[in-house]
Amino acid sequence: MKGISEVIAIILILMIVIALAALAYTWFSGIFASLTGTASTSITQTTQQMQAQFILENAKNNSATPFVTLTIRNTGATDIKRESLTTYVNDRLFTNDAATGTLSTGSTYTFNITDATLTQAIACTICSNHRCYTSSALTTSSTLTVTIGTGLQQSKQISC
Repeated sequence: MKGISEVIAIILILMIVIALAALAYTWFSGIFASLTGTASTSITQTTQQMQAQFILENAKNNSATPFVTLTIRNTGATDIKRESLTTYVNDRLFTNDAATGTLSTGSTYTFNITDATLTQAIACTICSNHRCYTSSALTTSSTLTVTIGTGLQQSKQISC
């Protein structure tokens, strides 16, 4: 009888070790699958952000009407969705008339930002005869900031 209990004890120990190994394998494979998926998503987003580049070439205020015309150039290796463009004047959000579609690599796109209160938000410094004044109550010149969906942004002083 003593031999049977020793054999049963060894079999039970082996079964417990195998069950623990299977449990550990299942747990670790779930963690690694989750980490791999998260890392893959992060790498894809970072790659897209690094490939999306643009230059804000021009920001001009049309003093006769309440809009600012701006021109951007896609200098990156990937297309930019026009609907992802966000425009700010002095950190205030304004709507833009950028139609849907994409701004392909190397191309330029000119569009307007419009708002009824835009002329009050823009301060352009105008100089003549060595005297400078601003076109609104603001004492500093206005800054236009354009942001794309990836978070990349460019800023430029608005010219009059």
